[in-house]
Amino acid sequence: AALILMIRRNLRANRIRVQTLCIFPVVLLLIAAVSIGQSPPRDAVGIAILAAGVAAGAVAGWRRGKFTHITLDAETGVLTGKGSVVGLVLILALFIARYAVRAWTQAHPDHAGIAVAIAGAAMAMGFATLIVARLEMWLRCRKLMTARASAA
Repeated sequence: AALILMIRRNLRANRIRVQTLCIFPVVLLLIAAVSIGQSPPRDAVGIAILAAGVAAGAVAGWRRGKFTHITLDAETGVLTGKGSVVGLVLILALFIARYAVRAWTQAHPDHAGIAVAIAGAAMAMGFATLIVARLEMWLRCRKLMTARASAA
């Protein structure tokens, strides 16, 4: 049900409030820091797995942000954003990857250390995806607003 709501919301135009676009990533950064701080990686392999999750999430987030269609109404100055099908497929692929990792970790309980590291990396990947997507959208919105202000 939540997935259907996400798909529906993603494919319709929503107003973007540039002033508050940065609040969500800051909150997510705090939540991620607390979550990772509660069970940080204990060895080089765990750190590498976590870093790989963050890097993959950052790439996915940048692509997701790029695929978001952002428009500026010249008369009202209102920004709207609409997710693309490609961005939606990217998010669905991340969900599938997350559940595949969960299934693997449950099937291999003898690798508990790696399983915890992979679970942390999956969480970090999700946070990084959302944070970087918002950052990319914020940069594009600022560019549109600056162009509009200089044209006026």
